[in-house]
Amino acid sequence: MLTIHAHIHSPATLQGSLWRAARALGLPVAVWRLPRTETVHVLVDLSGTPTQTPLDLEELSRGFAFCPFEGPPGENALFLKAHLHYIFRPGGWEEDVRPVPAELGGVQSRFETLVEEYSVDSQPVAEEVLSGTGGYVRDGEEERRFRASVAEAVRAIDRGRFQKVVLSRQKRIALPPGLDRVRTYLRLCRYYPQAFVSLVSVPGKGTWMGASPEILISVDKHRVFRTVALAGTQAYRPEVPLSQVAWTQKEIEEQALVSRYIINCFKQIRLREFEEDGPKTVVAGNLLHLRTDFRVDTQATGFPQLGTVMLRLLHPTSAVCGMPKEAALQFIREHEGYDRAFYSGFLGPANIGEETHLYVNLRCTQLLEGGAILYAGAGITASSVPEKEWRETELKCQTMYRVLGAAD
Repeated sequence: MLTIHAHIHSPATLQGSLWRAARALGLPVAVWRLPRTETVHVLVDLSGTPTQTPLDLEELSRGFAFCPFEGPPGENALFLKAHLHYIFRPGGWEEDVRPVPAELGGVQSRFETLVEEYSVDSQPVAEEVLSGTGGYVRDGEEERRFRASVAEAVRAIDRGRFQKVVLSRQKRIALPPGLDRVRTYLRLCRYYPQAFVSLVSVPGKGTWMGASPEILISVDKHRVFRTVALAGTQAYRPEVPLSQVAWTQKEIEEQALVSRYIINCFKQIRLREFEEDGPKTVVAGNLLHLRTDFRVDTQATGFPQLGTVMLRLLHPTSAVCGMPKEAALQFIREHEGYDRAFYSGFLGPANIGEETHLYVNLRCTQLLEGGAILYAGAGITASSVPEKEWRETELKCQTMYRVLGAAD
């Protein structure tokens, strides 16, 4: 058990020390905060290598799932085991003490020693370097490429290849020297009180930070399953009440496609006992979205495996891929020109406190040494306009710019 001395003055200092100690030892580490809470979790996998395993949620131990966009749903997820788990609530913190495997006792001891050392030593730990990161220069070629892909997607929709496809892009920026990852993460928490905010580092996979507004699947301690349909985007103007926000036909249709996709998944497994609430306008940082919530009581329906079954049916959802899924995915492979990696995959705690909360990895950035890669996407339908879709991706990057201290 970690013994904390008086020289660690604040929860933020301790969280930073835990993060830096894990990074220095090459240990997978995840930090997260659920929406509408102030409780921050820090999880460390002492093995050094996350398990790549099928996500049978009912059989998994306690841990944190981290899954890329592509690959068999739930089959290629990385699973960080909760060898060490620290919980920070307003006014105090605690360690969820569980037995650590004997063969990892030496790693635990070195980790705890480093936590103490880092609490008084502010030297940063280097991030992984990706060649060609550099500073951000407005790239007219990137804009032309993205807009051309949108135009081609609209033509493909007109030809009947698919109904919708989600196209995304990367944006590289320079970071201020000595950026503190954990304090930046805590700043992101303040910007996004209603989002799932995460900071994850896995050796060989990089360091990722994000604030996702979109639940993929959630199962609480009362065995209630939840998922959401989230689509449509516009800038949030605080002076306009949410009840007076107007949406275009394109945005309404896009959101309806995502809702229909979820309902079709329920139909595939012959599940009729679900509650549907929405669509309604919700705030996510500097943006507004249309959202419909779905809820199922798995005990009342006699379907305890619903979380695992729906995870495999839903991912990747039409909100990040398109409809039909396979045709949209093939178009993405042909036109995006890069590997999304963990962007638009999913992540979150599994069986922590008898609950599982997996979120689509949106509004995220990959942190590098001296720079970062931002990711943003837009849903393309028959009525999409390339210039407007480009502006939507720019809008989705704005909050992360401010949080990272980068210049737009």
